[in-house]
Amino acid sequence: MPVRALALAAAVFAALTVSACAGRKPPNPDYDPWEPLNRKVFWFNDKADDYVLVPVAKGWNYVVPDRAQKCISNFFNNLLFPVVFVNDLLQWKPRRAVESVARLQINTFIGGLGLFDVADEFGVPPQDEDTGQTFGLWDIANGPYLVLPLLGPSSVRDGFGLAGDAALGFYTYFITVPGVTLGATAVNVVNERSRLLDVVKKAKEASLDYYSFVRNAYIQYRWKQINDQIGAGESYQKLGLQPEDDLYNEEIYENYLEHGDTP
Repeated sequence: MPVRALALAAAVFAALTVSACAGRKPPNPDYDPWEPLNRKVFWFNDKADDYVLVPVAKGWNYVVPDRAQKCISNFFNNLLFPVVFVNDLLQWKPRRAVESVARLQINTFIGGLGLFDVADEFGVPPQDEDTGQTFGLWDIANGPYLVLPLLGPSSVRDGFGLAGDAALGFYTYFITVPGVTLGATAVNVVNERSRLLDVVKKAKEASLDYYSFVRNAYIQYRWKQINDQIGAGESYQKLGLQPEDDLYNEEIYENYLEHGDTP
C-alpha cells in the first residue's frame, strides 16, 4: 500500500511541476508542438491496430454475443471502483463517492460480480472519474498533446494521470500473480475494441485527416469530462461529434469567457 500511495503522490507532484494553471480553460487542440513525433507514434499504433488488434477483435466479435460483451465490459468497469472513488474524494464530490460505493456493492452482490449494471437500473448511473480529470479540476493545464505508444491519444497532464490511475487500479493487487494482470488486460482491450469496430471504421472513412480528428475529438471529449458535461461511456457520436464536423467549436471559448470555469 505505501508503494501505491508513493506512486500516486509522484504522479501528482510531476503533473504540478510540468503544468501551468488554467486546467479548466478550454485547451487549444492545435497546440501540438510534438506533432511530427506524435504522427509517427500514431502511425505505429494505427498499424498495430489494423494488423493485430482488429483481426482478434473481429474473431472475438464473431464468437462472443453482444450481450456477453456488454457483461464483460460491465465487469471491468466495476473493477475501476478504486480509481473512481478516490478521485471523487479528491474532486470533493462526497455524494458521488457514496454513489460509487453503492454501485460497487449493488453490482457486485446483486449484479453477479459486476456482470450486470443493476445499479444503473436503480438510479445510480456509472461514473468515469480518473486522475487526469482531477488534475484538470485542480487547474493543472492540459499541456501539449501526446500520443503514447499502444495507449493512444493523451496529453502531458493525462499521461501523469495514467500513472495515478495505475497506482490506484485494482489490477495492481494481482501484479505478482503470473498472467492475471496481463490476461485480464488483454480480454478487456479486445472486448472493448470489438465493440468499437464500426465506430472506428466510420471515423476513418469520413475524416480527411484521421490524426487530426482523433486529436481534436480527444481534447474536446476530455474537456467535457472534466467539466461534467457528459456521463460515463458516452461515445463521440453521443456527443454529436461526427468525423466530418469541425470537432472543436469556438463557442466553447465564448461560453467560458461568459460564464467562467463552469460551462
